[in-house]
This record gives sequence, structure tokens and C-alpha cells, in this order.
Amino acid sequence: MSQLFFVLNAPSLSFTKANLYEKEANLNESAPFIKSIADSFFLSNEFRKNLFLYYCTSFQGNSYTITFDGSSLRYLGPSFFSAAHLLLRAKNHIVNPSSRNGKLTPGLSVLEQNSNWVFEKHKDDKIVLVVSSEDNIVFSKEKIKHCNVFAYGFEKLPLSIKSETLHLKQLEIDEQVIVTNYHLESA
Repeated sequence: MSQLFFVLNAPSLSFTKANLYEKEANLNESAPFIKSIADSFFLSNEFRKNLFLYYCTSFQGNSYTITFDGSSLRYLGPSFFSAAHLLLRAKNHIVNPSSRNGKLTPGLSVLEQNSNWVFEKHKDDKIVLVVSSEDNIVFSKEKIKHCNVFAYGFEKLPLSIKSETLHLKQLEIDEQVIVTNYHLESA
């Protein structure tokens, strides 16, 4: 299978290790994006090594892109908490890269870049913008067959970027990723 790229336009990194395990923690905005990391890589109980995921976020007002390279990524399991702990490691790296908690694991990196950098890097690729819509699912296998970059959580892409738009009914980001993975696997 060819190289795939997922781009997530995620909310700010505001959660901590302590509030990950609190029953009343307000992770509503971040939770689907965190879950999307594991959902992206684990397909039919196999780890997808041909996936490169860009997690575009911010921390303390600065833009960051956290990358997950499936070909060398370690310590990611199929659970929400596994993905959250890798994001916490990236956050700790931003705060203090020389600390023990800030040491990045293989396949994980942090770049001081925003999503425009990602799309500029992939300007020659065919990009699919996956959006929620009031309409029924209009998922065309033909539309995704020749594409390798999928963008989630964006309302629109930079004008210079050539893209297709894929309309899904009102689904959370993690559900959009699962539906896309299902169709990619069967395409």
C-alpha cells in the first residue's frame, strides 16, 4: 500500500496527565482528536506503518505540528490513553526538551509549524478535505482511490491547494477517520 498522510486540525494542548484520569475532566473538545490518532494507525487490528499523521495544534499561543511516523513509531497502542500519553510527551518536549519527560520516542517529532506548512509540503499531492455535512454520507471510493492526503477538522484549505471535498454526515473527527480507513482498506 502506498504512503498515506492524515492531517488533524486539533485544539490547543491544554490537558494534563492528572486531568486525563479525572472523571469530571473536560476533554470534550480534545478527546475525539486524541482518539483519532490511535484510530488512524490501528486498522483491522494491524498497525498501519504506511501512515504519517500530522497533529496540528497550539500551546501557549504558538503553533506546533506534532508528527507521528508510522514507519518508526513506538509506544502507540490502540487506546485513547496511549495516544494521549504520546501527546503529553510532545507537550513536555515543547516545555523542556532536555527533561526526561520531554524526551521524544521514535517516530514522534515536534515542529514549530502550522497547518499551512503541512499543506505547502503536500501541494503536489491530491488532498481530500473531509467535512461534516447535513447531507447523507457521500463517500466516493473513486474520489479517494487516487488521493493520499486526508485533512480533518478544517473548514477550508488554503486557496493555492488543489483538493477534493468529501462530505460525511454529522460525525466526530474520530468517526470520520474510522469511515475513511474503512473505505481506504476496501478501495
